Amino acid sequence: MLSMVGFFFHLYELLNPNATQGNPFKLYDNNAGIIIISITSLLARVVFVVCFLLLASDKFKYNKRVLTAYIFTALTIGFLQWFELYYGSTFYYGEVRDKQGLAFPLLSCFMVTMIIWKLNYSKSDNANLNLKFILTILVNVGLYFLWGQVFEAWNLWQS
Repeated sequence: MLSMVGFFFHLYELLNPNATQGNPFKLYDNNAGIIIISITSLLARVVFVVCFLLLASDKFKYNKRVLTAYIFTALTIGFLQWFELYYGSTFYYGEVRDKQGLAFPLLSCFMVTMIIWKLNYSKSDNANLNLKFILTILVNVGLYFLWGQVFEAWNLWQS
């Protein structure tokens, strides 16, 4: 819901060039690539919420198509955060370079962790739980390591 409200404010910003003249993010937000990333992210989040609500109901709880769409959109949301991080730190947008606010993609970690915990890997509950803990730690440490590797290369220290 909050994403949709933000999207409407973003549309207002795009359609009214003099809406907020002091907005330090104006050049960044009006970049065609960032607009495409934002719209794709909004659509993925809407589909994700719909799939989440469907999976919460008894009728669709074990529906493979809904579960596949749920996992795919979670991965898409996670990927788009990293892609915006790359895109926004690779290209120069004038004086707002230091005001982009590109931080560690925490939502990406949450989405990947959620996928790990949604799937079952073993018929044994104890083995399944242990494997989920191990995968959660490995994937999140890996994402943090990746963040450390790209921090200097993508000039994220300027964010």
